[in-house]
Amino acid sequence: MKRAIVSAVRGFIYRFARARPWGPEIALCAVALALSLAALRGEPLPLDAPLSQAIHAWQFPLLRPVLWTVSEIGRFHIAAPVTAGVVIALAAIGWRRQALTLGGAALTGQGLSHLLKALIARPRPELAADQFAALGAESYAFPSGHALSSAIFYGFFAYLLWRRVQRPWPRWLGVGVMLVMIALVGLSRVYLGVHWPSDVAGGYAIGILWLLLWTRAQRAWSASGQGGEPQGRAQTRSRAQT
Repeated sequence: MKRAIVSAVRGFIYRFARARPWGPEIALCAVALALSLAALRGEPLPLDAPLSQAIHAWQFPLLRPVLWTVSEIGRFHIAAPVTAGVVIALAAIGWRRQALTLGGAALTGQGLSHLLKALIARPRPELAADQFAALGAESYAFPSGHALSSAIFYGFFAYLLWRRVQRPWPRWLGVGVMLVMIALVGLSRVYLGVHWPSDVAGGYAIGILWLLLWTRAQRAWSASGQGGEPQGRAQTRSRAQT
C-alpha cells in the first residue's frame, strides 16, 4: 500500500511538471514577485497616482453605480455562495474535476490573498477612507482580493469555454465576456478609490498564476488514468518487452 501511494504521488508530480510548458507561470511569477517587493515599500508606484487620477476623472452616465455593483458582486458575502453554488452545479452534472479545480483555486486563493495582505501590509489610498467599510475594504491594499478572486472565477470559465466550446464565435464571445468582467472588477476598485492600480495588477498576476497551477493539477489528475508514466520507465518497459 505504501509503495502504491508513493508511486501515485510520484506519477502525479511527473504529470504536473509535464502538463504543459511553464512559460506563462514563470512570467506571472516574476511579475507578481516584482509587484509584491515594490508594494513592501508601502508607497504607491510612480504610475499609480496619475493612473488613478485619470480614472477618477471619468464622468460617464451610470458609470459609478455600474462599477459599484460590479465591485459589490465581488464581496465575500455574495461571491462565496455564488462560487459554492457553481461548484455544486459542476459536480452535479458530472464535472467533478472541474468543480474541484474551481473550488480549490477559489478557496485557497482567498487564503493566499489574506496572507499576502498581512505580510505586505500596504496602506490603501486615502481618497475613499470614509467609505472603506461600505466598500469591503477594511484590510490592507496589496494584492486586491477582488482582482485576485475575479481572475480565478471568471478566468476559470474563460479556460473552460476555450477548451470545451468548439465553434469559434461562441468561444470567443464567451471568453471575451469573462475577460471584460475581470477588467471591470479591477477598474471598479481603482475608480472607487480603494486600491492603487498596482494592487489590481498584483491581484491579477497572482490570481491567474494560482488558477494556472490548479488547472495544471487538474490536467495531471485527468491524465492519471491515461497511462501517463515517465518516459524513462515507459521506454525501459518497451525495451524489456521487445
